[in-house]
Amino acid sequence: MFLAAYPEMMEGLPVYVRGVGMDYPQEAETYRHGNGEDSLLLFSAKGTGELEIDGNVCELPEGSAVYVNGSTGCRYRPKSRDWVIGWVTFGCGIPACASMLFLGEAWCLFAGGRRDEHRRMLRELYDTVTQERSAPRASALLYGILTELDGGLRGTLTSRRSSGNPALERIIAYLNDHYTDDITLDQLCEAAGGLSEQYLCRLFKQSTGLRPMEYMLSRRVSAARVYLETTDLPISSVASRSGFHNTSYFYRSFRKFVGMSPLAYRQASLGVEVVDGGDGADFLGKPF
Repeated sequence: MFLAAYPEMMEGLPVYVRGVGMDYPQEAETYRHGNGEDSLLLFSAKGTGELEIDGNVCELPEGSAVYVNGSTGCRYRPKSRDWVIGWVTFGCGIPACASMLFLGEAWCLFAGGRRDEHRRMLRELYDTVTQERSAPRASALLYGILTELDGGLRGTLTSRRSSGNPALERIIAYLNDHYTDDITLDQLCEAAGGLSEQYLCRLFKQSTGLRPMEYMLSRRVSAARVYLETTDLPISSVASRSGFHNTSYFYRSFRKFVGMSPLAYRQASLGVEVVDGGDGADFLGKPF
């Protein structure tokens, strides 16, 4: 049975859900204009579909997914008779989220094989929107879906953004392996094979959209987000395990990328209303 919901928007959140649907039998072609519409996550739940975008025609087998931003036009249509899809339409309230994840891309494909996991995530998001009616909780769940997809895509994005540049690939690999360490630009230059700082920063910015230290910061925040969602560690421990050796700096950095404090994010992921009072000053409200 097809399920769909369109929650009330809260555009101040890092990402916010515009609509969520699942178990939809896609029987005809759908065209998106790409004129500032919501961004789209499309999940192939059963059968096979076909995506036409940027002059490319890509197959969407069962278990695969695709992201298309709101400025990119596309067509998608069934390739098999029983193509069933799920979807999320959403906006991004914190620009840093686009840089931190893959949301700055025009479109991204994700490999197949995760049909059951995709359905579970969509169902949890749908239930939160329709039963709990918690926009912060829905935002946290959507952010979790995006970061999980980003984790599987990171190697592909690295290769595509680097244009086969082995120096850049070495830099990104080094940052991914050592983001909890106190890394200097000198160390990155050495890891890249002796590049100058000026050339290294220009190359990295052109290829990833971030400066090297911004990328390292985003990796630390991603790690902290996982700790906040999956453990009850004190905030200071989350900070140190994620590579932050100054808790105040951790709060500022987390807020910059996520749009709320670490405690507010943890409570939102639990479905508890939070009045965010700044760095560390969060006041818990009633559970939804």
